[in-house]
Amino acid sequence: MTERNYDIPARQTDDTDSEYIGIDGSSAQLDLGELFSHEFTNIMPYYTSPNGPIEIYTANRYGKRYVLKGLKEQFRNDPIYTMSLAKEFEIGIQLDHPNIRRTIGLETIRGLGRVIVLEYIDGSPLESLLASPSLTMSAVRTIAAQIADALRYVHSKQVYHRDIKPANILVSHNGNVVKIIDFSLSDSEDFIILKNPSGSRRYMAPELSGPDVRPSAVADIYSFGVVVDELASATGDEQLAEAVKKCTNANPDKRLQSLAYLRLPSLHPSVTERMERFLSSRALTYMLICTIAALGAMIIFLLTQNI
Repeated sequence: MTERNYDIPARQTDDTDSEYIGIDGSSAQLDLGELFSHEFTNIMPYYTSPNGPIEIYTANRYGKRYVLKGLKEQFRNDPIYTMSLAKEFEIGIQLDHPNIRRTIGLETIRGLGRVIVLEYIDGSPLESLLASPSLTMSAVRTIAAQIADALRYVHSKQVYHRDIKPANILVSHNGNVVKIIDFSLSDSEDFIILKNPSGSRRYMAPELSGPDVRPSAVADIYSFGVVVDELASATGDEQLAEAVKKCTNANPDKRLQSLAYLRLPSLHPSVTERMERFLSSRALTYMLICTIAALGAMIIFLLTQNI
């Protein structure tokens, strides 16, 4: 295998899909000097990894918002971390899917060093939605279908995400559009770094804790299954939980080998499904208990009246 040259020249690109920025959402109030400037402006810190090398900023260009992902100052000359950042860019730039955050370019910015320019998503992490009382069965099935479609696409490119979890799945505020983010741990057979096990323990496939294990699609499928099972549990969707059961088999050979074979339930529950869910719900149990209690009280009342 030939080692890649990661001395990638800076890229200067324009993008038309990110959100416009303005006071109260009005593009008419944009500063015209900023609007026509090719330089990034209003660069604001967004996230710094507590123990890792990554720092993330938001910035404006041409009146639109972007995400800039780079390295902390003390890591910018470290060849391992600079190769890792270049690898993340090279993987991200080849992915073009509506449910994956777009990688736009790799540029050198004064004061920040080399950064990956990413699409800005106006949304919330899936982990913050799991506890929401407004989460519906239809929304959960829609989210699950979009994650599955994005991962099918990623795997078709021989790329493995390696860190699928609710924190790395954004859901837009407008329309419940899913965006998978953070390909910093991603890998493929084309690269020679980061072959060691990685990911978040709760969502990591069991086999990744063993020696000499290489990245694989079935490991991503396990993580996907755990995430969707959490979504199903949040809404009591037993059909969705059953549909992804084969994704979380502890034995990778018995696990679903490709999401192309996954059959998720209908996005909109049928009347029969809703009735089955109601009949098996706690609400029905409480109603029956209350009804029985009311009937018992009525019988006791009638008996005391007769006496």
